[in-house]
Amino acid sequence: MELIIRETRGLKTSDRCVLSRRLAEQLGKTQGGHVRVESDQGKSYYIIDNIYENQSGLKVSEGGLDRINAQAGDHVTVKSTVPIQNRKKAFITGDITETFWDRDDAEIFISCPHGGDIEYNTDEMGTYLFKKLLAQGIGSSAWILHGYYTGQEKDAFKRWHVKKPVRAYDAYPGLQKLKEENRSFRYGIGFHIQKADHVGVGGMADHDIREMIADAIRRPVPSKYEIRTDYQEMKLTGKGTSMSMNHFAEEYQGIQIEMPRRVAHNKFHTLPEAVGEVLGELL
Repeated sequence: MELIIRETRGLKTSDRCVLSRRLAEQLGKTQGGHVRVESDQGKSYYIIDNIYENQSGLKVSEGGLDRINAQAGDHVTVKSTVPIQNRKKAFITGDITETFWDRDDAEIFISCPHGGDIEYNTDEMGTYLFKKLLAQGIGSSAWILHGYYTGQEKDAFKRWHVKKPVRAYDAYPGLQKLKEENRSFRYGIGFHIQKADHVGVGGMADHDIREMIADAIRRPVPSKYEIRTDYQEMKLTGKGTSMSMNHFAEEYQGIQIEMPRRVAHNKFHTLPEAVGEVLGELL
């Protein structure tokens, strides 16, 4: 849907936007949903901060304009689905795409929403875990996003680091399918990168399960990095029922592994392999 983008000072962060009621209805969106906005010079996802009756179609902050290298008054295209289908095109053009591998016999849900250049190698960790579990005779379903840099700058995190996608599941075809089918799994697992010097094994899974994961990944994780399971000692706890690895797990038995960048860059196979061993024991 093509329209003119305008600027507002009423938004606190660059990843938020305001829609008119008419536009929201045309897109089938509600407050908190996600939309994709494309200009001639860039594209990004936005969270719908609010919907107003008597406002023009789309407004973002000054920083929001910068996300897509646009100026107020430019023509843009707004879409209800965030990722594109072609991963090769996404890589070349600095876009975002989705991988969704679903199995009817899945007992594990693998969620890696920040793959590609956003949190490098987290998508590789998720796909490798999928393969290792399958080799053990354990079915899993994997939902993964891959967001890429443009050729101009390293901007994947700024434009594609999606927040709480479960609350905006209709913007992501794989999540939408899971929600519409009311799917649930024995356990959920997610891989992420954090700006901290420890590995956090969080999520809402029982503490003894998270301890098992922590013990297993101690082997591949370099000894200089402490592995923590106590929420009070972690930078990012992974708690919250709207976090995808918790949301789709039975009784919210989700596990979130937050790691320093170097761990993800260097242990992208050995770490998920250790996680897979524990999941095999649990099942």
